[in-house]
Amino acid sequence: MQPSRKPLPCCLLSFVLAAALLGGCSTPDTLLGLSDSNGSSGETASGKLSMPAQPYSSDRPMPFDPYRPEGNTEEYSAIDEPGFYSAKTNPLSTFSADVDTASYCNLRRMVAEGMRAADIPNDAIRIEEMLNYFEYDYGKPQDGDLFGVTAQISECPWNDDTKLLVMGFATDPVEYESEDGANLVFLIDTSGSMSSPDKLPLLQDSFARLTESLTENDTVSIVTYSGTERVVLEGVSGADKRAITRAVDSLVADGSTNGEAGLEQAYRIAEKYRREGGVNRIVMASDGDLNVGISSESELHAYVSEKRSTGVYLSVLGFGSGNYKDNKMETLANHGNGTYHYIDCIEEAEKVFGSDLAANIIPLADDVKLQIEFDPAIVRGYRLIGYENRALADDDFTDDAVDAAEIGTGHQFTIAYELVLFDSPPESLPPSLAREEGPSEDEGRIVECIDDETWLVCSMRYKTAGSQESVERSYDIGSASCTAQPSDDWLFAAAVIECGMVLRDSKYAGTASLRDAKALLDDLALARNDPKADFERLLQTL
Repeated sequence: MQPSRKPLPCCLLSFVLAAALLGGCSTPDTLLGLSDSNGSSGETASGKLSMPAQPYSSDRPMPFDPYRPEGNTEEYSAIDEPGFYSAKTNPLSTFSADVDTASYCNLRRMVAEGMRAADIPNDAIRIEEMLNYFEYDYGKPQDGDLFGVTAQISECPWNDDTKLLVMGFATDPVEYESEDGANLVFLIDTSGSMSSPDKLPLLQDSFARLTESLTENDTVSIVTYSGTERVVLEGVSGADKRAITRAVDSLVADGSTNGEAGLEQAYRIAEKYRREGGVNRIVMASDGDLNVGISSESELHAYVSEKRSTGVYLSVLGFGSGNYKDNKMETLANHGNGTYHYIDCIEEAEKVFGSDLAANIIPLADDVKLQIEFDPAIVRGYRLIGYENRALADDDFTDDAVDAAEIGTGHQFTIAYELVLFDSPPESLPPSLAREEGPSEDEGRIVECIDDETWLVCSMRYKTAGSQESVERSYDIGSASCTAQPSDDWLFAAAVIECGMVLRDSKYAGTASLRDAKALLDDLALARNDPKADFERLLQTL
């Protein structure tokens, strides 16, 4: 017989919810032992109820600092969903690829803190970063291509009159090793706002995971910034793990935040120890609360865009809550030729610094762009889901001076379109398409899934890392990708999209709901330690 449970007091419930942020990445239902994804009692294999995780703690000093902010001052860039386009008047959809994952981890942190769906800032939700957090069983590259491409089209779960296209792009994974080595400069924010346990102390404990993977071929430097910048470690071999660890452990949070001075110093150090033929990368770790020197998004954009010409990549790791400046962190990574991740727990640090280290350090392709051309005889209208801040002008696709995303070895990314086919009922059309003059009888047709019909052409353009020459590849997508029984990957991606649209309060969400998103996952066999199962528990909690 199961023991009866009394409701947790509110103060204890808040304590346990916060434990997910400070002690691990589990979502609250797992921590409370309420139920697993199948609705069972939450018992462990031994029959005992699982215990709540303990809050993240550290014996590192956390002195009072007048620069530490009070209250919630988090900032996110506004996202404007463009909606449906007519394939007749706008057949091209052009944008940069993206492998950032920060938005999902930040969402996970908010849910762990006990925020309800209605409390989550709409603009904190970037659906492409939620999709790209997870690994999928996408086809591997073939015939010398850098990317393998997988596509599937099925009925849209939130709109009976549209189709959902999910396309996945995968690169070959490699182990982290390079004869040429990596020149790594860690730029660490040590201002007073970084003193809370989920910021500098979590960063310091996370670096133990990173040092385990470094080799004698790597060169490591550490630059800190608060009121002033300081070179803590310069040009040390990656094999000298004790020196790296001691340098990081010695850091204390105090003072204002002069990110400009820190960036200047980091770029100077990166240039000094440049590895010709190797990787040259700055990894910036901060809460983004820059308050001295350049600090606006436009100034940061201009600064790091100019620095791109040095060939040094700039990646960004976000930490903390309350005063987190997601808008500034994303700007730095997007325009500094790097990736953007948010670290909410030790497990995420192990992922970024461990299993995904090669993908996050070793570049494979630069300026990766996509351009989709729709056949207006088949697709009447379309909308790209997510990637709002990655949109490019159609002419930018072939303009090699236009910056786009960097993709690392082992990275995957996912794109999705909602499609209105030519034979969709007129009453179901979005307003932007309904205003169009309808097709003539000669133009009218029924869209059928026959194996040799192309609905759209997906073109990719990129430069192999280290090269200035662009490569272009094209892939025909159409009827052969249609199915009435979509794969587990398609179902999972659809659930993530549906969740994202609900949390964004998207005007294109149709009948989407968190409950329906959860239902899409009910028949998937997800291992309990699979990050996808963690998303299922997050949905259950919401």
